[in-house]
Amino acid sequence: MNLVDALLCELKDMGVQHLYGIPGDFVLPLFEQLQQKNQLPLVYLSHEPAAVFAADAAARISNRPAAVILTYGAGALNAVNAVAQAYVEHVPLLVIAGYPAKAEKERQLLIHHQARRFDSQKKIFEEITACQVRLDDPATAWQQLQHACRLCQQESLPVLIEWPRDAANFPVAERPRLPRRKVDEAQLELAAQAMQQRLAAAKKPVLLVDVDVRRFAAVEQVEQLAQSCQIPILTTLLGRAAVDQTHPYYRGIFLDQADSESFALIEQADLIIQLGVLPTDSNFAAHQHLFQADRVLDVQQQGCRIGEQFYVGFGIRDLLIALSAMKLPVFNLSTKVARSLDVPAEPDASKALDPIRLMQCLHRELSAQPATLPMVADIGDCLFASLQAAPSLLLAPAFYASMGYAVPAAIGVQLTSGLRPVVLVGDGAFRMTGLELGHCQRYGVSPIVVLFNNSNWEMIKAFAPKLDCANLGQWHYAELAEAMGMLGLVADDEASLSQAIRLALARPEQPVLIEARYQAGQQSQQLSRFARRFLGC
Repeated sequence: MNLVDALLCELKDMGVQHLYGIPGDFVLPLFEQLQQKNQLPLVYLSHEPAAVFAADAAARISNRPAAVILTYGAGALNAVNAVAQAYVEHVPLLVIAGYPAKAEKERQLLIHHQARRFDSQKKIFEEITACQVRLDDPATAWQQLQHACRLCQQESLPVLIEWPRDAANFPVAERPRLPRRKVDEAQLELAAQAMQQRLAAAKKPVLLVDVDVRRFAAVEQVEQLAQSCQIPILTTLLGRAAVDQTHPYYRGIFLDQADSESFALIEQADLIIQLGVLPTDSNFAAHQHLFQADRVLDVQQQGCRIGEQFYVGFGIRDLLIALSAMKLPVFNLSTKVARSLDVPAEPDASKALDPIRLMQCLHRELSAQPATLPMVADIGDCLFASLQAAPSLLLAPAFYASMGYAVPAAIGVQLTSGLRPVVLVGDGAFRMTGLELGHCQRYGVSPIVVLFNNSNWEMIKAFAPKLDCANLGQWHYAELAEAMGMLGLVADDEASLSQAIRLALARPEQPVLIEARYQAGQQSQQLSRFARRFLGC
């Protein structure tokens, strides 16, 4: 048994379904053995950030770790931005990066792809991964590998596993047995009692939910707490699809004053129970005055803060399960009045497209479909316009906000879930990673890509309207899609967009790109307000 067998053993134990990567000489022996053993499919993309984005999406959609293999230096360091996004948005990724073999290091020569030192790759990844291990000793390699895999899974964070060129042939003994992390029962009981007391004293509590509720498998417990105590649920923008949006106590997204109901719930609450909430500027920069410490009960995976007291040694799910066994107050708040999105019943050929009308049209067509179609949104106006739709599954890097995520992410989503994704991407982000669509036929995936084409970086214009760089010029994206083996369609009004969406839905096995054209300068109001908040206007 060699180290590759050990790696496959750990990956299968975590439920990893594919291995994403870019070949490079330091990891070619590893790729060769993985191909020979043929136990997990290998998915090769064209650029390292895209390979990480695809693995990131596979992890998000499955709520399990995913793995990406990159070569030493030039490969791993090219992926730093994408791994950083996974780190701050709590996505469990195994980043397996090549490393020189012992004999190569003993030459005392600089090695190609090397940065300042042999250890530079590891030093850089210390900032964006939960741990870093180097499998250069056969006697300890499996134990180190298992430690990294366990931490990735438990913390829902990326880890770096440096794989020397010669490590594929390392012999290993039997699988080590690392102890499982235990819950601190005493701390858990104290925290549950303190939370029960705060709830009993409250008059208008509200649950504010973020993405960690999903990452750490606490969705069911959150929804049960809301139901049994009749407490309204709000989500952050990043945690938008973390709970069932048809839940009777779901009240929407806390974003800004424009959504008067959600804003009023936070403003009037005497107890804000934050569940897995990341304290990001996009959520709170303009509203810090609403979240005074005496009104907030902050529950995180590592423990919680209740008043001046901190409790550690348990997770979100552990605390909610303990709380459910206690006598809790019922607040007799009314259930949600179903609020339909303001969408015209039929498309209007006389209406030119803008971001909101585009999303309303897409929502109308997708709502008529019985199948679940996950939505993958890139950064920019398409993300804010997507608030006009109500997908049951949505992936978007709504905090770190790295452009170019959605197209490669769609490949990871469909390979992992089997569901056909709908991609929302602007023309600026598409130019970064759009050519990864050329791999759709290779791997049998068929996303529907809706490209917001106004020949502009609208996000840049929102923040710097006088800057000249936002004008991108016109590319013929539908023709580019045809060159990649896709069906390319063009729409410039509601009627042609509805027709294009229906055609795409009627061809489930074919990847489709719909180039939706509209004039520059037609920002959604959500994007305009978001920019004004950050600029202090």
